[in-house]
Amino acid sequence: MRTVVTRTRVARLAVVPLAVALLLSGCGRPGTAATVDGERITDAQLATLVEDLERLTASTPDAAPVAPSVALATFVQGPTIEEVGAEAGAAASDHQAIELLDGAAAQSSLEPWEYSPELVQFARIALTRQALQADAAASTEVGDRLAALDVELNPRFGTWDAGQVTPAAWPWLITPGSDVVTDAEAATP
Repeated sequence: MRTVVTRTRVARLAVVPLAVALLLSGCGRPGTAATVDGERITDAQLATLVEDLERLTASTPDAAPVAPSVALATFVQGPTIEEVGAEAGAAASDHQAIELLDGAAAQSSLEPWEYSPELVQFARIALTRQALQADAAASTEVGDRLAALDVELNPRFGTWDAGQVTPAAWPWLITPGSDVVTDAEAATP
């Protein structure tokens, strides 16, 4: 009898790390940055976009590092923005997005390269968003549709609040360029 109880207890204890791993991985599936209305956005897609954006802005002296939560927000909001843009006749094409990227690369003294689909999508969404800003009704429609989305973010990237990604706060981490004073600096008169 004791053997059966011990096996049951061991089996229950073995489930705890698995549950914790699933919770920390977010969205119930490892490698998932977010799920939007059942559509998965992967960590790999997000990493590709962040790397490409950083490459594009690397030579800009005052450019801040690209926040993954900002890039993820664009992925989450993008299909809605493009859908409303198409309905309003303001959707950007891949060709327009590549022209924008070529111009940005030239400003950064870079040769155009084979842009990832994620970067082209990002530029297309940015152009469509810009075009929709002049149309109050379309902007309202975007906001209404974003609020109705079923979004589940991986907690590493933040939370989905009122149609926007609120970045996760990690108070124990010090970010580059922050105004944190070290013990050695505090001791110096």
